[in-house]
Amino acid sequence: FNVLAKISLFFIVGIVITGAAVRLTGSGLGCTDWPRCNESKFVDVSTHHGRIEQVNRLFTGVVGAAVILAMVGAQRLATPIRRLRILGGLLVLGVLGQVVLGGIVVLTGLNPFANMGHFALSMFLVGINVALVVGSESVVAQATLRIRRDLNVLVLLLTAVLVAGMVVTGSGPHAGDEDAVRFGVAIET
Repeated sequence: FNVLAKISLFFIVGIVITGAAVRLTGSGLGCTDWPRCNESKFVDVSTHHGRIEQVNRLFTGVVGAAVILAMVGAQRLATPIRRLRILGGLLVLGVLGQVVLGGIVVLTGLNPFANMGHFALSMFLVGINVALVVGSESVVAQATLRIRRDLNVLVLLLTAVLVAGMVVTGSGPHAGDEDAVRFGVAIET
């Protein structure tokens, strides 16, 4: 099960990287429709931006398979651990949510609020998957109360930094497409 959790984490981080490639190359609307790439083709790799966007979309299938295997691994533990089963289920639901949010991002022309939600869910999935890996190694059960409290503070601070970063990104130049809507906040602010 630990190996399945680590493979799942590898692919979850991988989809975050391919998503960053979509955004930073301006390929966010390389496919202008969803779930199809465009009105005439489900998959279209005839343009540079379209290829980058399609790799990200198709990679989601690999991520989906990996998180399903991790969830099944959590369900089939010899000694069931409810928390690990829940984390595995949350991973699968989160990836399904990413598919829907990805469609909303495209259909709203890369609206910064939709993009923020898409990224925030990605970070949530990374966190859930890390918790699944740690839980599969039985490290959490040995943590002291102080370590758990410190981790909770760290998670709150990390969340604040991520939200601030999403607002800055929603205001900055890397919208994923040259014509995408941006927040009306000066990047210097």
